[in-house]
Amino acid sequence: MTETSFWDFPADAGVLRYGEYSLTIVHPGSPTEAVDLPAHDRVAARRFAESFGTIDTILEDLGTVPATDDVAAGTRADLELVRVGCWGGVVEIIDPALGHTADDFPVLELTEELHKNLPDAVIIAACTIDDSTTHGAWAIFHPSGTKLLASGRHDQEDDWYVEGEPQAVIDAFGITGEALAQEGIHLDEPDHTFPWDALTQLALERVAPLNHDGRAMSVFRVRHTEDATSIMQEAWLEE
Repeated sequence: MTETSFWDFPADAGVLRYGEYSLTIVHPGSPTEAVDLPAHDRVAARRFAESFGTIDTILEDLGTVPATDDVAAGTRADLELVRVGCWGGVVEIIDPALGHTADDFPVLELTEELHKNLPDAVIIAACTIDDSTTHGAWAIFHPSGTKLLASGRHDQEDDWYVEGEPQAVIDAFGITGEALAQEGIHLDEPDHTFPWDALTQLALERVAPLNHDGRAMSVFRVRHTEDATSIMQEAWLEE
């Protein structure tokens, strides 16, 4: 371990897997059209990153990048990069520490904690890691009290963790039958083949604009917490 890192791997160690990982908070009154969102707030973004549960400290503020830029990590050093967008009441963080390949996904615990502190906000997260199969975790919280948590491996019919019902999410967010049909969502599908990503996207689409064109995000190099770093090493770097 170095003075600024809990890593056991060198900075140039190659990342062995690909993944997508994001968490979005939508505060009450946020616009649902992209043109109505305010510009990115760098001060608020840093403040949010400093308070986020996976992050120990910010090592460097690397400025901003287009929100549409690719976020794939190629080396261990890339796993230290976190992006945060703050557009008024809509906050999004892209952090590789949200994903895992074991049974416990950090994102489930983090969204639960955020919901306790922000009960009036919508909180939606989706994290997947592709290895020999796809490991995934999804979380949806609605101010009405509706919540849905799901995690598991798509090659396993059993050993899925699911709390809540997709139908409750559909009702809370007012997702139409037409939208479900367009995304190929059928409520009788088993957990390991259910399109959790599609459901989270439909829910988010109801409360915030998904189009990131023209928007910016802050990029921070961070030291993740010791626990988060340990999980990341297992998820991204170990055979």
